[in-house]
Amino acid sequence: MRKIYILPNLFTTGNIFCGVYSLSLVLKAVPQYSRAAWFILLAMLFDFLDGQIARRYRATSDFGVEYDSLADFFSFGIVTTIIAYQFILKEMKGFGVGVAFLYIVFCALRLARFNIQTSKNGKEKKGDFRGLPSPVSAGVLLSFIIFIQYVPFSWEPVIPIMMVVLGALMVTGITYPTLLTLELRKKQPLVYFIILIVLLGCLILFPHIVIFIAFLSYLILGFYDGIRIDIRERKRSRQGAIQE
Repeated sequence: MRKIYILPNLFTTGNIFCGVYSLSLVLKAVPQYSRAAWFILLAMLFDFLDGQIARRYRATSDFGVEYDSLADFFSFGIVTTIIAYQFILKEMKGFGVGVAFLYIVFCALRLARFNIQTSKNGKEKKGDFRGLPSPVSAGVLLSFIIFIQYVPFSWEPVIPIMMVVLGALMVTGITYPTLLTLELRKKQPLVYFIILIVLLGCLILFPHIVIFIAFLSYLILGFYDGIRIDIRERKRSRQGAIQE
């Protein structure tokens, strides 16, 4: 019988709990969209910690990888889509159902591809993810939903467009760096540190604004960094082919 490491899987279970509680909030007679979205953002913290703990204590396992992917699909795929559907997509009828379907399918494809890559590599590698990670996609979408509820302007029609774009980014072949491997941190650590301190300070004062800006900034910086990495790898492969 294979080992099942308890500690990281407890954090994965915390991810699922946040997803279930978020679902209960959005399915109430009077839905609490902001609280539901915040609990999914909390699920992202559990998702981040389970991976860090598993790597730190060498407690990775095939069971943990599969369990984590199922938890991610539930919280960042199914529950996130339900929040968006209840918030605005249901008013769009068939079009809204189509957008919800596409987003969930893209999320499932992203996680399935990640599992295949993990099994081939033997372990998870930092900065070697193909496509936008599903927690980041959910973070951008849900932080936007939190943000627009404090803005006196109707931004709701942007949500289906955002979901299609985010879904497409999840299944692209772009190498999307993790937060810990962004070029900004390597090349300009002082700038990275100052930005982090400013964000933490502003987060306390304006959480609904800062959380959206933070996710959007990571989306843009990560996309730019990923394109640079892919171009660099293609140049190296061409040079290697020429030398051979």
